[in-house]
Amino acid sequence: MKFHQIKALVAVDQCGSINEASQRLHVTQPALSRSIKELERELGLTLMQRTYKGMSLTDEGRRILRHAQMAVESMRRLQIEADNIHDTAVGEVAVGVTSLTAVLPGFGQCVSDFQAKNPRVQLKLTEQRPSQIVQRLRDGSLDFALTSQQNTQRLNLDWEAVQRIEGNVFCSPTHPLRHSRSLRQLQYANWISLDAVADRSSQFYQMFEVNDVNPPQNVIECSSLLLALGLMENANAFMTLSDFAAANTLTAGQAAKLTRVEVEEIIPEYPIYLVCVDRHALTSPAKELFHSLRTRLQR
Repeated sequence: MKFHQIKALVAVDQCGSINEASQRLHVTQPALSRSIKELERELGLTLMQRTYKGMSLTDEGRRILRHAQMAVESMRRLQIEADNIHDTAVGEVAVGVTSLTAVLPGFGQCVSDFQAKNPRVQLKLTEQRPSQIVQRLRDGSLDFALTSQQNTQRLNLDWEAVQRIEGNVFCSPTHPLRHSRSLRQLQYANWISLDAVADRSSQFYQMFEVNDVNPPQNVIECSSLLLALGLMENANAFMTLSDFAAANTLTAGQAAKLTRVEVEEIIPEYPIYLVCVDRHALTSPAKELFHSLRTRLQR
């Protein structure tokens, strides 16, 4: 198979149509369609199908797509590295962060120092939930990430722990159950989870699992921290939050709406990881920022 065939598959999936994909790749529509057909013939699989919405992947195509995306991203990074060999640092570095890791002490200064030293490198910082970050690492659209999830599964990624941050249960100062001393007393209360309830690596899931307590049934999933803080008051709900975020990232008004619930159970810490597919395969600019962050955050 040829690289232009793989690029064609990824482009059609992203654009949803042969016409838009051909414009993005600067090739004719017949040439693009031929590339897809040739790839399907070589693999012996039907990868694309036409629907009323345009072109979409078949089940076989979805299984192939992640490998195709990684191949496209690897070739892009190969070109960046070649440019760096010939010239000063150029290209881009894409880094994933969570709402917690984005405000860690030293992170902003480290990014600023990197940018001053490498003005020709475009730096892209993306804030997402940990599960979304893992997916983007695996499809190659992030160079590395600074995440705060529990590493319950290695997921064929390269993990390095740099910090641990304490967490606690919070609610509004007027919640009638604010003086509860056990998670078991809160099983039937309303809760908010910043991650998917079924995500076994999340702080929310881990808190109930390690204490052998049945998880609550009334849970709102909300990936936005600011929205979650508002819902916590309006929905009379509990949520887990890092002590660092509660003390350092909220405004005085927001912090005043939080009360720590002193439960007797263990509240898992937030482990802070630098994670990538393979640190030895990072481009030179990405590797420089990766090691700079590791040194700064491990102090």
